[in-house]
Amino acid sequence: MLSNINKRRKLTAYLEKESNSYPEVFENSPDILLFVVDLKGVIVNVRGGTNQLLGMDPKEVIGKKYLDFVFKEDLQKVGDYFAEVLKGEKLYINYRVLDRKGKILPVDVTLTPIQLADGEVIGFYGLAHNMSSEYQLEEKIQELQGRLQSLIRHSHEVIGILDAEGTFVFESPSIESILGYTVEEITGRKSFDYIHPDDLPIVKRNFTEIRKRPNTPFTIELRLRHKNGEWRNFTVVCTNLLDNPTVNGIVCNFHDITDIKKQEREINYMAYHDFLTALPNRRAFEEKLNLEIRLANVDDRKFAVLIFNLNGFKYLNDTFGHDIGDLLLKEVAKKVPHALAGDIEMMARIGGDEFAILTANLQSEENVERIAKTILHLFEQPFEVKSYELYLTTSIGISIYPESGDDSGTLMKNAGLGVYLAKKGGHHTYRIYSPSANVETYKLFYLRNELQYALHNDQFLVYYQPIVQAGTDEIVTVEALIRWNHPVWGIVRPDEFIPLAEESGLIIKIGEWVLKTVCRKLREWHDAGYMVKGSVNLSLTQFLQADLIGVIERILHENGLDPEWLILEITETAMWVQKDKALEKIAQLRALGITISLDDFGAGYASFKNLLEIKPDTLKIDRSIVKNIPEDKDSTEILTSLIQLAHRLSILVVVEGVETEEQKEFVLGLEVDRMQGYLFSRPVSEENMQKLLERTAKPEIETALGKERRKYFRIDFPYPLEAMMTISELNGKKVQLGNTKVLVENLGPGGLRFLSTIKLPVGSDMTLKFQTTIEEEEMILYGKIIHESEFKELNRYGVEFHIDEEGREHLIKSFNQLQLQLRKNPLPPGYNFHTENVSAYFE
Repeated sequence: MLSNINKRRKLTAYLEKESNSYPEVFENSPDILLFVVDLKGVIVNVRGGTNQLLGMDPKEVIGKKYLDFVFKEDLQKVGDYFAEVLKGEKLYINYRVLDRKGKILPVDVTLTPIQLADGEVIGFYGLAHNMSSEYQLEEKIQELQGRLQSLIRHSHEVIGILDAEGTFVFESPSIESILGYTVEEITGRKSFDYIHPDDLPIVKRNFTEIRKRPNTPFTIELRLRHKNGEWRNFTVVCTNLLDNPTVNGIVCNFHDITDIKKQEREINYMAYHDFLTALPNRRAFEEKLNLEIRLANVDDRKFAVLIFNLNGFKYLNDTFGHDIGDLLLKEVAKKVPHALAGDIEMMARIGGDEFAILTANLQSEENVERIAKTILHLFEQPFEVKSYELYLTTSIGISIYPESGDDSGTLMKNAGLGVYLAKKGGHHTYRIYSPSANVETYKLFYLRNELQYALHNDQFLVYYQPIVQAGTDEIVTVEALIRWNHPVWGIVRPDEFIPLAEESGLIIKIGEWVLKTVCRKLREWHDAGYMVKGSVNLSLTQFLQADLIGVIERILHENGLDPEWLILEITETAMWVQKDKALEKIAQLRALGITISLDDFGAGYASFKNLLEIKPDTLKIDRSIVKNIPEDKDSTEILTSLIQLAHRLSILVVVEGVETEEQKEFVLGLEVDRMQGYLFSRPVSEENMQKLLERTAKPEIETALGKERRKYFRIDFPYPLEAMMTISELNGKKVQLGNTKVLVENLGPGGLRFLSTIKLPVGSDMTLKFQTTIEEEEMILYGKIIHESEFKELNRYGVEFHIDEEGREHLIKSFNQLQLQLRKNPLPPGYNFHTENVSAYFE
């Protein structure tokens, strides 16, 4: 006991002696605490950040057992440390203490025994440092290191470091899951050993650049060999950190893009191939065609484009179903290329049943004809599809570069025109397009290609022609007649494009559009007080469509129109195909309350049996019977008999084609019910039809689209002069077409007037070229149509010449001479005047 007291006194004396030795740094250091402990473990003095470290005033600490501030889990080891220090050992230790609030603080402590000169230990110093910040930092570092290791291990990318020679010195463990190699297998190996041979040259060039430019990222796309032998696609980003002492290498991130590349290939394949047949599609074909044109321009070679389609494919689809149709297309796609192997560059499916072929270098025209004949021969054999043997024919159109066109669009268009010509030539044949295709054929082909565009871009119009009550001339019905307001060809009549619509299958959509338009207009007129019926022509295809009844019901309902105001006109042709179904459909339409009208009766085939079976509500007698009455006795007898027969059957009669007062009076004498014809009105627009209903306009509305105005003299020929006409320019572009025969009625230095069966636009951007012989000299004249009219079912056009004054002076001299000759002889030699019936000339 006395010994301990003495040692405590000695310690106190020692501390007083050393009190001025403590540096002030302890007083100003919040995280450092100097404390003195006696042999009993009691704190006898403190200096420094007691308040900051423990949250206590020094007075609260001095006199307390040191172990009172130690975290209980560390008491045992701290007690052991103290025992060693009291034996004279110096220690540097770590343990945990508690602050005033009981918060655990990590500290590192240096323990130094206090010894007297004789070596006696009387206590020890403790220099404690708050390690909370360091521990937190270390924990953060460990956490970040853990995350980094996890990212490296589980990343879908491979992180690698290469030395200056391209050798792997480090790889992330993810390399095994991505390329199949373990880290041990690949470390120390040359990276170039794993790169695809085709990629190696460009990779080595890039690697040289990477070495020259430190700290600059380089992106390379390459293929690496998987351990299983498969080549995988990678995007690699490499940065030269050879000068960085902590890295001393080229860091590369390898991102596997194999799946992306596969998807790109699949998307590219889909973009350039037909899904059904796996053949290239139109896009692929046109790109290949453009490439072939560029190559042909370099080595001056020829090639051909063939387009063919399957005659009757739509009927086959409708009969056997689309599944059989699809299988047939696949058979065609397989057999044709196989039969032509070596002779063609590509075969593509460019439309529904339409295929295109690009030939290899063409030595002669006979080569492409041989290819066409091979295709025709192939179609003479049956195609076996499931349990069916299907016999088909095909029509082939051919265009040859550069004669048929010098760009892809022209070559494709002209090959398509060749298909059209082949169909006109009787099907199952081929036609090579040449610039000699005439105007009529060119126009039909032009219309055929733009029909779908017209439907989707509101180019169709409905004109109306009134049907009047006999005796009063009151308009009781308006017949709807579709027109195509074409931007180039002007107003196109239905007889020019309806057959094309039926051929393409668009007739159903066009017919439905007409029904909607007419019913909507009838509703408007009824609301305005004009109670007229609307008569709509149904094509055979439209009449036979399965959902016709439902379509009509829906349209009537949408427009709030009673069925009694709608008349549907059908022809006898509808009775020739599926007669029982046709009669059933007529009965269904009648049940709705719709009036049935038999149109064009007497034009060609006229069956009284069909008349009895159909028993239409209205019979429309064709204008071909009316046009020659009352002069033609046979026509008069037929018309009289038909009217009498219809009345006996309680059928209302409409006589078409009434154009003169004499015809009108004669028909009235036959007690006809209603009349229709140019005498009452031509077909007119909606606006002008409304004026007729309002009785604010005369029937002459729209009888002509322009009036002839003459600045120069004209020579009226006693007989029309034969000439050849073609289109030389269309929409500002030169075109090459063959000639069409026309008859010139008059001629002068300012223009001419001619007759043609072709409907041409007035005032459009179309330049016509005329060739004729005058005084045995061939004369070529250019001009534009400025007006039109009709003459005996022909089109009559007035043309204004495009000519300079010098050329006009030459014409004046020539035509003055011509006038003198005609005065002497109406048929002077050296001219091709036509003296026969003009209508017969064009037949």
